Amino acid sequence: MDVLDWILVAIRWIHALAAVAWVGGSIFYVLVLRPIQKRAGAGDRRERDATAQEFRSLVNTAIGVLLLTGVILSVSRLTASAATVPYMAVLAVKITLALYMFYTVRFLRRRSYPDGAALEQGRLARWRANLSGTTAVLVIGVLVFGLADVLDALFEVNLAGG
Repeated sequence: MDVLDWILVAIRWIHALAAVAWVGGSIFYVLVLRPIQKRAGAGDRRERDATAQEFRSLVNTAIGVLLLTGVILSVSRLTASAATVPYMAVLAVKITLALYMFYTVRFLRRRSYPDGAALEQGRLARWRANLSGTTAVLVIGVLVFGLADVLDALFEVNLAGG
């Protein structure tokens, strides 16, 4: 392995750490922290807001890291001879879902979260809330994680000549 290969390994590692921090943090939030907060009631509002603000900072950092490292890794893989049409199709789906996650977190999510009550009314508003909620972003993040494994498998198979 030459120096460029080691740099790409480091970039892959940083990319994976950012994804793990965001998706893993979301799993913790949805499955552990949110249920505890709901049981605690409205008395701990300041603590919930502070926790949300800190996690939002982590997510914003992860988005920046994922965008930068994702572009580098995509260019690296797409310029290799093992990048086939199926690989590019899966990559396009992964990028689309990831960009939707980034857009949702940055522009669609409310900056303050009411205590379980939806402020918006109507079917379209409920769809928007469901597709941009914390759980929806988590599910999409898990799908993106899975697509990364599919991409690795496709790339390795094509490198092996199969």
